[in-house]
Amino acid sequence: MALPQRQSHIIKQKTGPDDPELQANLQEALGQVAPEDVIAIADELAERHARLFRRLETDSASLASSFADIASAVAHTKANARTIVNYFAQGDYSLFEKLLHDEAPASVRVAAFVEKVNALDTRLALELATGLLHNISPKEHWLWTRWLWDPTVGTGILPLLAGSTHNLQAENLADGYVRVGSVSAMSVKFGEGTGLFVDELTSDEKRAPFANSAFLACAYSVYLYGTTSWRLSREFNGLLPTLPNMARRLLGLKKAGK
Repeated sequence: MALPQRQSHIIKQKTGPDDPELQANLQEALGQVAPEDVIAIADELAERHARLFRRLETDSASLASSFADIASAVAHTKANARTIVNYFAQGDYSLFEKLLHDEAPASVRVAAFVEKVNALDTRLALELATGLLHNISPKEHWLWTRWLWDPTVGTGILPLLAGSTHNLQAENLADGYVRVGSVSAMSVKFGEGTGLFVDELTSDEKRAPFANSAFLACAYSVYLYGTTSWRLSREFNGLLPTLPNMARRLLGLKKAGK
């Protein structure tokens, strides 16, 4: 006999971006995340920026000496980080010079980089390219990760927040990058409606540039917990990462206390 569905699910079976109840359910479920969680994650992203990424703005040569740490920061699994490190094991980092410092628009640079590293999975190449740009200059560039928008399978938190995949459909990677940025910016309004974008988060000049990335990772973590049939409760901390630590994993951060 089939067990009844838990009422605590935030995502019903066969639901998707066009489900009219989804945004309301997701907003309610985000009540499991405290503003202090988003602030802490944004602070950790800001600290990592200062420690690992800031110098790359003017000294891309230093990328080689810290590449393993950079790979871990832009990939949300250890396996993906190893794949990135192994791909560049021969020490040819010349591709990053054009990605980081060419005069072409960022969308064109991202697309060119992904095309040149075509032996990598496209999603992983996008995470590497956009992860570098965003972590170096968070005010100017945004992330494009598979958990934000994966066009190969039509999933991610951005279409769920936007209510459809329409604004994310693109004919090429350059246009796709622009569209992801537009929808990411639109998601701020959703975040503001949750009460998680408090003044302490948005008025601090160091943490504010990372506020939306921290919020989106928390939102996707809530979605994951809902779709994997776990109630949004701290009682499962011993079995699964807490929601904030799941968000940290998505952003390449260490678990709290590590």
